[in-house]
Amino acid sequence: MSEEHAPRSTPQTPFNLEKTYSHADVEARWQSSRWEELGTFHAEHSRVLEGGRTPYTVLMPPPNVTGSLTLGHVLNHTLQDIFIRYSRMSGKEALWLPGTDHAGIATQTVVEKKLRKEGISRHDLGRKDFLEHVWQWREEYGGLIVRQLKRLGISCDWRRNLFTMDEGASEAVVSAFVALYRDGLIYRGKRIINWCPVSQTALSDEEVTMKPRRDQLVYVNYALAKDPSRSITIATVRPETILADVAIAVNPNDERYRDLVGEMVVVPIAGRHVPVIADDYVDIEFGTGALKITPAHDPNDYAVAGRHNLPVISVVGRDGRMTDEFGYRGMDRFDARKKIILDLEELGHLDRVEDYEHNVGYSERADVVVEPYLSEQWFVKMKPLAEDALRVVNDGEIRFHPPHWINTYRHWMENIQDWCISRQLWWGHRIPAWYDPEGQVWVADSYDEACRLAGTDKLVQDEDVLDTWFSSWLWPLTTLGWTGPKSDNADLGAFYPTQTLVTGPDIIFFWVARMIMAGMYFKGDVPFRDVYFTSIIRDMKGRKLSKSLGNSPDPLKVIDTYGTDALRFTIIYIAPLGQDVLFGEEKCELGRNFATKIWNASRLVFMQREKHFGGMEEFAAYYEGFDPSKESFDLAGRWILSSFDAMLERYHSAFAQFRMNDIVKTVYDFFWGDYCDWYLEALKVTLREGCPPEEARRAVALAVHVLEGTLQALHPVMPFITEEIWHSILPRTEAESIASSSLPRPSGCVSGDGAFELVQKLVTEVRSLKALFGVPPGMRAEVRLKPSGADALEAVEGGLAYIAQLGQCEPSLQLEGPRPAHAAASVVDGHELFMLLEGLISFEKERARLQKEIEKVTGYVAQLEKKLSNSGFADHAPREVVEKEREKLADAKAGLVKLEGNLDVLSD
Repeated sequence: MSEEHAPRSTPQTPFNLEKTYSHADVEARWQSSRWEELGTFHAEHSRVLEGGRTPYTVLMPPPNVTGSLTLGHVLNHTLQDIFIRYSRMSGKEALWLPGTDHAGIATQTVVEKKLRKEGISRHDLGRKDFLEHVWQWREEYGGLIVRQLKRLGISCDWRRNLFTMDEGASEAVVSAFVALYRDGLIYRGKRIINWCPVSQTALSDEEVTMKPRRDQLVYVNYALAKDPSRSITIATVRPETILADVAIAVNPNDERYRDLVGEMVVVPIAGRHVPVIADDYVDIEFGTGALKITPAHDPNDYAVAGRHNLPVISVVGRDGRMTDEFGYRGMDRFDARKKIILDLEELGHLDRVEDYEHNVGYSERADVVVEPYLSEQWFVKMKPLAEDALRVVNDGEIRFHPPHWINTYRHWMENIQDWCISRQLWWGHRIPAWYDPEGQVWVADSYDEACRLAGTDKLVQDEDVLDTWFSSWLWPLTTLGWTGPKSDNADLGAFYPTQTLVTGPDIIFFWVARMIMAGMYFKGDVPFRDVYFTSIIRDMKGRKLSKSLGNSPDPLKVIDTYGTDALRFTIIYIAPLGQDVLFGEEKCELGRNFATKIWNASRLVFMQREKHFGGMEEFAAYYEGFDPSKESFDLAGRWILSSFDAMLERYHSAFAQFRMNDIVKTVYDFFWGDYCDWYLEALKVTLREGCPPEEARRAVALAVHVLEGTLQALHPVMPFITEEIWHSILPRTEAESIASSSLPRPSGCVSGDGAFELVQKLVTEVRSLKALFGVPPGMRAEVRLKPSGADALEAVEGGLAYIAQLGQCEPSLQLEGPRPAHAAASVVDGHELFMLLEGLISFEKERARLQKEIEKVTGYVAQLEKKLSNSGFADHAPREVVEKEREKLADAKAGLVKLEGNLDVLSD
């Protein structure tokens, strides 16, 4: 261990904190690398299999190796860290499995762009040399996202960091492919797929971004072959594909076209004669109710062609250029579109053109319109795999949070389509299929095995690689060392299935569902028990964050300004389960202010510790034997223990219900309100001059006890500041960590008498009366309290010292006699409270102010009454509007009564 990270000896433990909180200094001391060196987050299968510990495993959704930190990552990984730290501090063997994804098309695009700047293409290099360039790029730049994630303080077992192209993960991919192929679940066939003309590869739906696009809806007349004077009109946004038309389809229930079904029409420009067919797929309401059928360029048309045994013609090539025989060959598809519209008009086939806005798929990386393309690809049969995956969710073996996502999942699984898994790339897992000279395919784990199966070594491997998601769907298995259907190891035995997956709902189909299928198929068990779907982060205008809009803050800059703890706290505080998050960088002031409050309150408590104990060793000896359940405390002490217990009940309950933002709000409200605003102020009464030393030490120990418990509860959310302060509570070495301590649980310490709650109510009323009459908060007012009865006398009397301190007043009991003159009066739980105003305010000025306010409110009341008495408004305005006005009137009248009462007080 380096000298920098050597454990501090006991005397170096500070008795108090620096005066000012510096998040930069604290986070530099407790960066992930230090926790990593100490093995704080290491998990071992032996502690599960031999030691009997309960495992808790979280699976990191692998970020793309090309990626950089976003606010989405911050939310997702902070949530994961909260789950894992909470479980670790609850005594479980907590394992967070990290890793990165090779991101086939994204990585190849980045490296090709880099090579182009050097005047080189991948084809110039050849496959082998190009892949060496990719690996070199990955070694140099691929660790960026991991380094950035570590700045978040996330507590992964980084020894297990897996890359989807690592040897073990690659072996698993090949084994899975071979097993599925031999079981008849993988096949090669011709289908319509998403095609990127720039990257020259098939794309998954996940790699396609839908964007609004304004095109022209072109209405074209198709003349009947036997009677050119008659025609049928279709509407299309892709007139360039007219050249590949094989039919016109109408709905069988559409009376307009019933007599034309079976007739032949002439395809404009192409001159081809094609039939008019009837198919339920056609929407009667869209366009003219008649559709051109172009099977090679639309998946729905392809299905129609299959039902009607129609031919398939292609006129757009792999590069997005026309391949037809009608004069457009070699033209870009969009240039051809413009030319064909002009030609249709010139030939008399154009009926009309309308502007039309619709959503169009774009290649996520190349940002070009995706081409539906008919090609031979490898597919996985999904229906057989979906059956078990649907059952385990329906039966509750896997729970979704929030649960409404089950409906989305169920709909997709019940209508699932086969998965295109081949990609025309060089970077990725190459498909383990070889072809002999006769074109027969041999699927095997290796070239040698394929040769043995084929009986020849004259084999050529398939050029394609697998969809990145094919490695990702094995993630719960490969991260635990699974390399194929026959593999097993102690980590799998201890930590599979995992417990909680945190992910975005946008990949529920592409990743979550497929992982469930893979887990059920290869292991016969679910891959995880709970799935927590994160919120969508939007800007303050409600727009999704995006680079193009320029509304996506850089998390690293936010961290530099506000601190990691502040960002983590804020983003969870504003992210209720199942609701979108409106994020503005300024919101992090909430987290920064809270961190400062924690720091300053801790300093205050440590100052009292320093005052009442001779040193850290003396305090440590006292504190380590301190048990609040066996001690007696004053009013405030009993109350804070009860309040602390109630907070812990809510805290642990929120965890059980996956209500993460309730967790932070619960601790925030308790610490800022109960502990700081009430208890630490009340502690001044306990530690008053002349307080017996033992009572003072006991009170200070209690304050530290509740502080430490709160820090532990906050640690999963704010790891840096809580670690730093925790190390200042007792003489601890850096080898120790709050992350390894035990979370406090409710102890049953309940006061039950409500005495301090009465103090709070009386103090609140004193503050309210001061504000009402314009008395400065720090000015001490004389207050007389008249208990509701003899049985309540002790409770009120016992709280006088607290009321004096917290209410900045001079309270006394008034057991009998009339109400004092010029006194503001109130009743709290039956107890009368009088605040004497003489000497506190100028009666003349206050009367003038009240009279002016009364005149203003009286006029407002009259205005509202006039409005509500108007039958035109009361009888015809929306009910909620009328009710709102009535509420305003009731509030105004109540306020008027108070103002007049206050004026009466000053007029006595």
